[in-house]
Amino acid sequence: MSKDLADLTIAVVYGDKRDVYLAKKLIEYDINLLLVGFDKNDTIPSFREMDKIEFHDDLLNPAKKSDVMILPIPGVDNHGLVKSISKSKLYFNEEVAKNLQPHTLVLVGMRSSYLLDLRNVYDFSLIEIAELNDFAILNSIPSVEGAIAKAMELTLITIHNSKSMVIGFGRVGITLARMLKGLGADIYVTDRSSEQLARALEMNCHLVELKDIDERLSEMDIIFNTVPALVLPEERLKLLNSDCVIIDLASAPGGLDYAAAEELGITTYLAPGLPGMVAPVTAGNILGSLYPRLILNHISKGKGGETHVC
Repeated sequence: MSKDLADLTIAVVYGDKRDVYLAKKLIEYDINLLLVGFDKNDTIPSFREMDKIEFHDDLLNPAKKSDVMILPIPGVDNHGLVKSISKSKLYFNEEVAKNLQPHTLVLVGMRSSYLLDLRNVYDFSLIEIAELNDFAILNSIPSVEGAIAKAMELTLITIHNSKSMVIGFGRVGITLARMLKGLGADIYVTDRSSEQLARALEMNCHLVELKDIDERLSEMDIIFNTVPALVLPEERLKLLNSDCVIIDLASAPGGLDYAAAEELGITTYLAPGLPGMVAPVTAGNILGSLYPRLILNHISKGKGGETHVC
């Protein structure tokens, strides 16, 4: 595979520290690497000495010469601002999009309507990876480890023997339940899908239909939400006991009424980007294994301009 990717020019736009380790993996493919928004003083030292690596402070010049541009997992907002912890603000805007070469492939974790609108006008290729199984399942591991660590920090009890609710039983929810069960938690699962609830039952979890969730909330010590919708509005938050802790793994703005939770004195934690915070090496290596395969597959199919929606 490395020979097939050699001499491609790939721009990596900094989101968080996992992108440093993504870049380290990409170097193995003998590509020309453009690092956008990276702090030279906080990057692997050998990067600064390599002929095939350039550092850039914005996306415009990299756009003019990239075969592939990799945006951070959270993507860009609806004003084109790249969701990044970089010290400088980075924009993937109309000026950047119109300077992309026709063959350019843009990879992103989660697309926004803004990014899709640009793609429709300027006809670059776009692949969204957040819902690809081989990414989402592996990425759920550092996400869940980070969520459980945060729950341990914020509670005054052990996970063992706690009553813990998992809202949403997709790939993250399943990994959560499995790890919580390994720690000895008493797990309650709620999901709209009867198929997913069947899986939860097979894992020996308690099932709670979403319509019946109100009857169980007062019993919970910890709630882990994975659903990107308002599943815990104020009226439900009022049913919780005062010591309950909520860990929200849904994408911003999350799945609960945070203003109401604060007023009610409920401890909450919105946990986007956990893989990059708690396990950047693992998270970066996951991306470093996935992206070359996606790029090679795109090249072999020659499907310029196709948007992959998963």
